[in-house]
Amino acid sequence: MQQSMKSDVVIAGGGPVGLMLALGLAQQAQKVLLAEAFLPAENAPNSFDGRVLALSHGSMLVLDALGIWHDLIPFVTEIEHVHVSQKGYLGMTTLHAEEVGVPALGYSIQSSDLGRVLWQHVNQCSNIQVLCPARVVDFEMQPEAVCVQIAIDSTLDTGSAVTEVEAQLIVGADGTNSQVRKILQLPLEEKSYHAFGVLAQIETEMHPNNWSFERFTEEGPVALLPMKGHAHKAVLVCSETEVEYIKGLNDSEFMALFSSKMGERLGAFTQVSPRVIYPLKETYVPQMSKGRALLIGNASHTQHPVAAQGLNLGIQDIEVLLNQLERRIKEMPTEMNSQSIDLGFPDFLTDYAALRKPAHEKVMGLTDGLIQIFQHRSPIVGHLRGLGLMAMQAMPTVKRRFARFAMGGQK
Repeated sequence: MQQSMKSDVVIAGGGPVGLMLALGLAQQAQKVLLAEAFLPAENAPNSFDGRVLALSHGSMLVLDALGIWHDLIPFVTEIEHVHVSQKGYLGMTTLHAEEVGVPALGYSIQSSDLGRVLWQHVNQCSNIQVLCPARVVDFEMQPEAVCVQIAIDSTLDTGSAVTEVEAQLIVGADGTNSQVRKILQLPLEEKSYHAFGVLAQIETEMHPNNWSFERFTEEGPVALLPMKGHAHKAVLVCSETEVEYIKGLNDSEFMALFSSKMGERLGAFTQVSPRVIYPLKETYVPQMSKGRALLIGNASHTQHPVAAQGLNLGIQDIEVLLNQLERRIKEMPTEMNSQSIDLGFPDFLTDYAALRKPAHEKVMGLTDGLIQIFQHRSPIVGHLRGLGLMAMQAMPTVKRRFARFAMGGQK
């Protein structure tokens, strides 16, 4: 079975970046077709699992401009203070929201809550058509369009129906293993950290009071992000040689291990959820556009979670693309409308790529550099790290610059 459709933009991937981009384009009168492989249902495997995400202040501003933030407020916890230290050496620094004149440095939110709100907005938007469960299987570039083949999974034994969509642009927002990237045959640069991230929800005796803690150890960083009540998102990075041992720990043993690395900052750890464990790697696609195709979010870049910049960098991608489209609309003659803009025109995509490449490299350099510096086992380097943290604590201007960068990629 095959049918034909038309749209301005096809987005592959219904994760947070794909959904936010669809909403932003729809607000600027673009007709969007969104293909998502997994049903957005409770207790179903999809892009919004049980993880807790950290949204920066800059991401909050983007979500507010999209008209989404108001509905997210009941589900977020403000991060007003950040404490950074290292185990075994002197030196620490703190960042505070009031120092940079913002209500919060960032916000923590359950991935499932973010997904539920985003899907509600998408389903209410007349300019967005959703095909789900569906996946992009192929596309063909033409001078003035891209023809996208989308397989729609059927519950019937006859298999999948195929829809052909003619659009100006196809966007791959389909994650690190992007099918759009594979079809484009764009090279992927990949670096393994030979480490794993262990995520859990953990509770402490004392209320976090909007404090977030990150501590560097020679085995990898550990972190606590505040959530509702006495709960936190706990992050522990371990090496490949430790991961099987950690998988075998019961709750009490895991809390003891986490405490030995983090310290009992808020009293004893009292309860922990089942753990989620995944390998850590950095990936980067140097060429993020080709023809009438564009990669965005994790399809273009993934990085170590040490600075919590992954999703936030993807949201910055959306902001830049929408601002670029808005400028094009303002420059158009008054007798034309926003749908006259060809989003897949090479100059438009080339300009976007030129704007984003330095930001991608800067953030990825920061996250990779932090890991290389703070996991160096030399005592001399350890003491130098401590001096650096103390220097930052003593220099408010440097702290403010770093905080502003972390909040939204600003210079």
